[in-house]
Amino acid sequence: MNPRDEDSSAPRPLYEVRGLTKVFTSKSSAIGGKPLVVRAVNGVSFDVREGEALGLVGESGCGKTTTGRLLLRLLDPTSGSIVYAGRDIARIPPKAMRALRKDMQIIFQDPFSSLNPRMTCMDIIAEPLILHTKLSRAQRRDKAYELLRYVGLPREYAHRFPHEFSGGQRQRIGIARALSVDPRFIVCDEPVSALDVSVQSQVLNLIQKLRRDRALTLLFIAHGLNVVKYISDRVGVMYLGSLLELADSDEIYLRPLHPYTRSLISAIPDVDDARGRERRLLRGEIPSPTNMPDGCPFHTRCPIKQDRCAREKPELREAAPRHSVACHLV
Repeated sequence: MNPRDEDSSAPRPLYEVRGLTKVFTSKSSAIGGKPLVVRAVNGVSFDVREGEALGLVGESGCGKTTTGRLLLRLLDPTSGSIVYAGRDIARIPPKAMRALRKDMQIIFQDPFSSLNPRMTCMDIIAEPLILHTKLSRAQRRDKAYELLRYVGLPREYAHRFPHEFSGGQRQRIGIARALSVDPRFIVCDEPVSALDVSVQSQVLNLIQKLRRDRALTLLFIAHGLNVVKYISDRVGVMYLGSLLELADSDEIYLRPLHPYTRSLISAIPDVDDARGRERRLLRGEIPSPTNMPDGCPFHTRCPIKQDRCAREKPELREAAPRHSVACHLV
């Protein structure tokens, strides 16, 4: 056993994910063709520690959002275990899962389509309270006013409809809704990608504030590596449904080990041209998720691949203290 596992001072995992897989099957567009199988998440394993913010980054379609929804049981896993606070929620019945729903919330990517256009701001924030608490109507109203004030919106906005708000204001309403039942864990599914750059920093600062004030545990999903670094304590890098690297935020940005992570880090814009950072451009296209390559999922684009990479899929292993990587050559 790793000595760190016995350290009582280390935060205990809130989530323990092992071998998590999600396969989607759809009909082929060709007459008589075989069903199309998409392995959206392919044997992913990681922990989410109590009180931390774990970032997930990767290209579109790599399985980040699917992973987040599996942790909330918005999707049922094909295989693997999802242990939340000591209970494997991948296998508990719907009634038991419903009792845990108030502990787990999500902030969606699109701040408009995620809000019911026929409900007022007050009703949107109060709806989870109807489902998960026994508060009276007056208490729900007071709670909604309190949350509006917390996310920086005036009290008089409570009776407006979603179309009357800007994108940043709508995302604040989504955050208030997620906070209404006092959750322990929140999935932030690219919460700023649909917002203007000038508004992104405001929403990110709000997420940092609620994390400090409420001791929340976050899974923060995003494309922008600079955004993930600002929020996250640790960062995981996904590619074609697999987790390629996982390390502390500073470590993964200063000393990336996987060739894919190195390429992502090198692509971050830098105003300091004097540093002369080398760009690591990747060649080739991402393989189709319906026709996954054998071996390492990244080997078709890897600049340092060897014959073994095309045959054997590498396991995520610790290559340095608190730094794991799935690569045969590291």
